[in-house]
Amino acid sequence: MRNDQTIFRTVRELLVNRDDVLMGNAVNNEGELYDDSVENLTAILAMQDSYNDLLAALENLMGGACEAMSFLDRETVRHLKPLIDSAETAINKAKGN
Repeated sequence: MRNDQTIFRTVRELLVNRDDVLMGNAVNNEGELYDDSVENLTAILAMQDSYNDLLAALENLMGGACEAMSFLDRETVRHLKPLIDSAETAINKAKGN
């Protein structure tokens, strides 16, 4: 995903213009989205708030974890570092960075 809003913007545009879609497996012979395609796209769009909430929670958790690491011993930090790095990678990927 290029950034956390790209898929939702695309889905919104497809739903708004559902009677004028050029081609694809989601459209009928008249160039309109099939009902099940509308249902699937609507479900994806409904996930936007949950996705944004989840990303914000992960960022808050990361901020607290990084702050807490300053109080931990070196060995514990060494074990936590890969987990922190993995979470940071996931956040950056979700943001399109």
